[in-house]
Amino acid sequence: MSARFLRPFFVVALLLCGMHLSSVEAQDTTAPVSNATPRDFQSISAALLTLETTARKGDANALAYYGATPPADSSPLQISSRITHVAVSPAGALVRQAFGISIQRAFPVSLAAGTQELWLARAADGSFTLTATRFVAPPDALAQLQQSIESERVDNGPEILDVVASRVGGRWIALRRQQWTGAVNVQSPDANMTPRDFLFRQMNRAPRSRGVTAHFLFSNTGNKGASWLGMGSAFNSPKGGSSQLDTLASSWRDRMASRDYTFASSHREFARSLFGVGLWNEGADELRKAALLDPTTVTANELSDAEKNRTRDPQNAVMRQLQDEQNVGLGADHPVYLINALQMQQRNQPSALGALRIALEYSRLAQDARAENWTNQAIDLQNRGAFRPGDSAWMQLLFDHLRERAKLSKVKPSAILRSQLFTVRAWPNDPQIVTLLAALEEAQHTVYADFGIPMGNTEILLWHNQPEFARYTTQFSEQGGSEFVAALTLTKLVTTRNGPLVLGEEVNTFSDTTDTQPLFGTLAHEYGHVAVRQLSKGRMVPVWFNEGIATSCEGGYEGYLSRVRRSANAGTLLSMEEMLDWNVDGERAFLAYSQANSILDFIVAKWGKNAVLDILRQIGNDTPPEDAFRNVLGVGQNELWNQWAREGIR
Repeated sequence: MSARFLRPFFVVALLLCGMHLSSVEAQDTTAPVSNATPRDFQSISAALLTLETTARKGDANALAYYGATPPADSSPLQISSRITHVAVSPAGALVRQAFGISIQRAFPVSLAAGTQELWLARAADGSFTLTATRFVAPPDALAQLQQSIESERVDNGPEILDVVASRVGGRWIALRRQQWTGAVNVQSPDANMTPRDFLFRQMNRAPRSRGVTAHFLFSNTGNKGASWLGMGSAFNSPKGGSSQLDTLASSWRDRMASRDYTFASSHREFARSLFGVGLWNEGADELRKAALLDPTTVTANELSDAEKNRTRDPQNAVMRQLQDEQNVGLGADHPVYLINALQMQQRNQPSALGALRIALEYSRLAQDARAENWTNQAIDLQNRGAFRPGDSAWMQLLFDHLRERAKLSKVKPSAILRSQLFTVRAWPNDPQIVTLLAALEEAQHTVYADFGIPMGNTEILLWHNQPEFARYTTQFSEQGGSEFVAALTLTKLVTTRNGPLVLGEEVNTFSDTTDTQPLFGTLAHEYGHVAVRQLSKGRMVPVWFNEGIATSCEGGYEGYLSRVRRSANAGTLLSMEEMLDWNVDGERAFLAYSQANSILDFIVAKWGKNAVLDILRQIGNDTPPEDAFRNVLGVGQNELWNQWAREGIR
């Protein structure tokens, strides 16, 4: 997987100096939040002034308190700081300070800026002295996003940039970014609005009821030096998050800006609320602050557990996840790999069949002109007898398939966007393209994180409305005409001596809805099916198992836990025979999907995630599904159902 496919936002402690310096200066007259006596405050201020004076002289130890290192030359330093909060206890004082350090040159250079908290120990005479304990404020997501956008180069013509962040517990966190090649006319970007202004406005538009993942999309003209202009945003509230816990953490964050800051118990409760929403780094820091202010408020075990959980923090987790995905890489059947290998083979030994295989891969990438060119080369080679007699059937199959694809290409949406894992066809003026790209970005991470499968390139078609979607998909599947079907994966397989071969695969969906949220789950679900097909090599996988995996990818089938629980209590669960038959509709379909999701949860809980992958791999190696379940789980599907019914319904 190339570096342009997945890139995290690396956590930086140094923020944009100008923004923070101006805010420090603007608030100099504001009295700090404090429970300190005048004498205590005077002692604290004196200790910090000594630190600042020493740092201004370029002392490395003093500058380390600000997270800075001395400049390479002897240029003078300018330091601006302000105490915003003070919490005093018998043991010492926790002090929050806003600061900015710049190197004084013809054009001042920011050395460090931000907000930090320092712990000062109380001496025997009641005065305060600095300690090595320092807490850095969480990174400024807005500054990180802006910096990321400005660092992106324009390499391959018009491009779209998706920068991703999440708001959890009242705080924005920068996550990752991804680029697409191509252009769409979703709206006319405001050329006078900077990326920072666009981000700020869009962040304020994000839903407030619960945690949210936000995608901010920018476009450019493709000209060197062209700036990135905001084109839209999409928001997704991941399933499984608790709005109550998110609201609680947000409320505590607001409270900690006031008098609550001065109480050890408040830092402890803030920490616990942060743990509830998964902000482990910030929560662990708050717990340490509580222990410093009053050791009796926090147990040693609680402190130890908090430190161990730092690895689970979103920014640590996303960097680890992206590194894991890069290690997985692209599938061996990815068009880029196949085209390179086939073209090398074609140079050494030209053949009509080889040219057709290259044409097929270009067609799957929506590079229709190249596909046509290689098809014409195949015709020329065929006329010159450059093929083996045994290739005739294959050649005819590929000629027919390419003719069909060329015909369908003329009726498919005309705007084409590409990333390494997706080739998107959409209508140029469809505003839902923003949500589609955001949903695909999330779907790929779900599949890679949950499956670890090297994926190929999947074609995605976004139609304007359900009738347009149905008109196309019903040519290949009756399901396309159902009013309940919001997306459909169409896969064309042919049987060979070595097993099924995928000639084409595309996910179809449509956009005539005012509710964009379902598109995230819908595409994750369909991409889950693509992953199942990839790992099972196109072999037949029990439908219930396939759907269980897909519903898990979408974050859980809506209401599946309570639906299964009600059905179990009423004695109306579908048997494994009914699940294997999968002849369901109406309410029975809702229950079937819910049971499939629940059984998949049970397998993962009892045997581990790898058990799911091992079953698919065995099926991909031509092991009958029932045998694959027995080989991996030690039980067949009927006994699996019995164990799930006894132990796995939550």
